[in-house]
Amino acid sequence: MPIAPKVPPGPLAAVPGDDGRLHLVRAGHMLCAEGETENGWEHQACIAWIDRGNGPEDWTGGPYVPLEHEGRSFMHLWTVRSLGPAQDPGAVGRATRCRSGGPHWPPPPARSRAIRLLREALVTAFGPDCQICGLYPGEVVDHDHETGYVRGLLCRFCNCTVDECPHIADCPNADFLRHPPAFALELIYPANQEWRPRESTRRRKIEQLGFDPFDGLRLPRP
Repeated sequence: MPIAPKVPPGPLAAVPGDDGRLHLVRAGHMLCAEGETENGWEHQACIAWIDRGNGPEDWTGGPYVPLEHEGRSFMHLWTVRSLGPAQDPGAVGRATRCRSGGPHWPPPPARSRAIRLLREALVTAFGPDCQICGLYPGEVVDHDHETGYVRGLLCRFCNCTVDECPHIADCPNADFLRHPPAFALELIYPANQEWRPRESTRRRKIEQLGFDPFDGLRLPRP
């Protein structure tokens, strides 16, 4: 299971790099980088496109490329040096952010009023950072799908991996699952915010797999 990088605590900042983009930095570590070298902070990003027989072109139709088209990609590598001065990450637009995978910028306000209120309560009680790794801004209101009780505020990275944790104890994920910080607040995740597969997603999955993976799926209730 992937583990978030170990970075000392400290405030987040957005720092301009010599590649013309702004990068998330905490305690002197560039969070969007793979590591630091004498030439700067190493970055990588997957560049993908499709080929219908007339040369490369962008694919804007969704995450799944039709079988009749040929999808291609390569890994782009580059190094970045910080130029400063630091800026407020919350004020940085998407167009100027580093596009290397990994870090998560402070989230925009949730579309749902219920989720906005839950986020506000969690930030007030525990602060804005992920309650497992403490590295990235907390973005997802994580909850127990059996009871509906809110467990805490997590970054997207930890939210995707926490339930895969095989450990019983002595692991940040296991400790979070055994003693969810937000249980003391007794916050209930609204049932109408539970994820539901869209019909277009369902049809595409059925075509790819040959069966319906969502068949019998039921929303948990508190």
